[in-house]
Amino acid sequence: MKITKLGGKFFILLLLFEPWSAKPIAAQCVQADVSLQYNISGSKQPTRRVNDVVMESDKGCRGNASVTTGVQGNIGGSQPIEQHRQVRQRQTGGQGNPTGVNGSTVQIRSNAGVDVYDPTVPFRH
Repeated sequence: MKITKLGGKFFILLLLFEPWSAKPIAAQCVQADVSLQYNISGSKQPTRRVNDVVMESDKGCRGNASVTTGVQGNIGGSQPIEQHRQVRQRQTGGQGNPTGVNGSTVQIRSNAGVDVYDPTVPFRH
C-alpha cells in the first residue's frame, strides 16, 4: 500500500491532533498485603497464628494502590507461642472511570506462616 505525500501528511496531522477526542481511563484499584510470621524454637507444638486482614474500597474505585507488609518472628524458647497481626486497608475515591466499565478492586493476600523445630534453641546463649 502506497501513501501519497498529501495522504501521509494528513495522517500525521490526524495523529498529532487526535488526543482531544480521547477519554482518559484509569486501572482498577489494587490492594495487597504481604506478611511472614515465623517461629524457630524448641517447641514441637505449632504456633497459634492470627492474621486478621480486612480490605475495603469504594465501588468503582480506579487508579489507587496500597500495599501493607509485615514480619513477625520469634527465635528461642521451648513453649508454644502465639502471633497476632491485624491490618485494615480502606481505599476511597480514585480517579474515576469515564468509560463506564466498573469492576471490583483487585485484592492480593500472601501471608506465610513458618514453624521450625530446633531442639538446640533453648540451650543457646
